[in-house]
Amino acid sequence: MPQETPEILIGVELGYQFIRIAAVNPSGEVVEFRRERLNPEAMTSSRSLVDQMLSVVKSLIADHSPKSQVLALGAAFPGVVEHSSFRVVNLPHAPGLNNLDLHGEFHNAFEVPVYIENNANAMAYAEMQRGVAKGESDWLYLHIGTSVGAGLVLDGKLRRGKSGFAGEIGHINIEPEGLECACGSFGCLETMASAPNIVRRTKLRLRRDATSSLSRLGTVGGFGYDDVITAANNGDDFARMMLDRTGHFIGRAVAGVINLLNLSLVAIGGPPDARPHLVKGIAAEAQRRAFAPAFNDCRIIAAELGEEASVIGAALLAHKSI
Repeated sequence: MPQETPEILIGVELGYQFIRIAAVNPSGEVVEFRRERLNPEAMTSSRSLVDQMLSVVKSLIADHSPKSQVLALGAAFPGVVEHSSFRVVNLPHAPGLNNLDLHGEFHNAFEVPVYIENNANAMAYAEMQRGVAKGESDWLYLHIGTSVGAGLVLDGKLRRGKSGFAGEIGHINIEPEGLECACGSFGCLETMASAPNIVRRTKLRLRRDATSSLSRLGTVGGFGYDDVITAANNGDDFARMMLDRTGHFIGRAVAGVINLLNLSLVAIGGPPDARPHLVKGIAAEAQRRAFAPAFNDCRIIAAELGEEASVIGAALLAHKSI
C-alpha cells in the first residue's frame, strides 16, 4: 500500500532585520523553522526584498519536496494589511512594498493558495490555536517590538475592522504633549514603548544614573533593546526599572481597551525574556486606571509562543482560508 504524502503549510514573516519561515503541519506543529537575515540589497530595494522572500520560501519548499505536499502559504508583514485585497498599504520600514501585489507575487511563484496577514494578527491566531489563548473568546494579543501592534479576538474570531486596520494600539495617544509619531500624531504609545524608543528613553535616563551595566556598553559603541532585556534579567535594577516604566505606558492604553471590551485576557508578546518585566508594569498601571469590575475579569499574562508565532499563525490562517 503506497505511503501517504505528508501535508505541510508554509508560513513566512518579514521582520525588520530577518525573514522568518517555517514548514508547519495542519495541526500547527512546526516541522522546520528557519531565520535569515535581510541582505543589504533587500534593505534598500523593494524588488530585492521580495526576491529574497521568494528565494527563502523556494529553498524551504525544495528541501521538503517531493516528500511533502504544500497545501497553502501564509505571509505576515509588520504593517497595515487591507484584508479585502490582501494589499499591504502601510509598511513603515519598507514603504516600496505598498505598491507591489505581494499576493500575486507569492501565488505566481508557488501556485498554491496564499494568505496575507498583519504579523500581530498572525501571532494572535497562533496563540489562540497553540498557546495561552486556547479556549478564550474575547482577548487581546499585544506585540512589543520594533513597533507596537495588537491582534483583537472577539467572540472567538479575529477582528480586523472595516478594511483590516484594527489593532493599531501603538497609535493610541497616551502623552498629549509627547513626541511626534511616524503616523503624524503626537504622544502615541509607540513613541514610548517600541523597542527603539525604549532604548532612546534608557539612554536619556542614563545621563542621571551611571551605575547601570548599560553605562559601560554605552561607552563602547552603544546598546540595543536586547541589551536592556539582558541587563534586566541579570539583575540590573536600572534596566528593570526602564522595562517596568515601559509597562506602565502600555498599561495606560490597555486599561482603556479593557474598559471598552471587557476582555478575559491580554497576552503580552515580543522578546520572551522581556515579557515578565513588561507584564508586571502593564498589570499594575491597568489596575490603577481601569474600571475595577472589568479589570478583575481580565488576566494580563505573557504569551507562550516565541518568534515562531507569526509563521505558525500565518500558515494556519492560510490553511483555514482554503
